[in-house]
Amino acid sequence: MNMKKIFLLSSLLAFTSISFAQCDYPKKNFDIPTGKNNTNEEMMEVLGKFKQFQSDLEIYRNCLDDELSRISTDLENYPDIKKMSDDKYDAAVLFEQQLGEEMNSAIREYNKAQKK
Repeated sequence: MNMKKIFLLSSLLAFTSISFAQCDYPKKNFDIPTGKNNTNEEMMEVLGKFKQFQSDLEIYRNCLDDELSRISTDLENYPDIKKMSDDKYDAAVLFEQQLGEEMNSAIREYNKAQKK
C-alpha cells in the first residue's frame, strides 16, 4: 500500500471509532411472544418495550444523521463514510420493520386466542 492509502484507511478507522462512538445501537431487552398463550399484561408489557425500542432506534438513526452532517463532503473518503452511515441506518430500519411484523403477528395471534 502506498502512504496515501494507508493514511486514508487510518483516517477512516479513526473516524468510525471516534465519530460514531456516540451513536450507540440500542439494546433490545425483550422477546416477542407468540401471542397464543399470553396474558393481556404480558402482551402490554412487551408492546411497551417494543415502542421504547422503536423510540431508541429513532434516536440512534437521528444520531447517525447528525454525525454524518458534521463531516465535510469535501473529504476524499466522504462517499465511504456516507455509505457506512447509510448502511447502519438502513440496517436499523430493516430490523425495526422485522420486529414490527413479528409484533403484529403476535398481536393477531393473541386476539385470535382471546376470541376462542
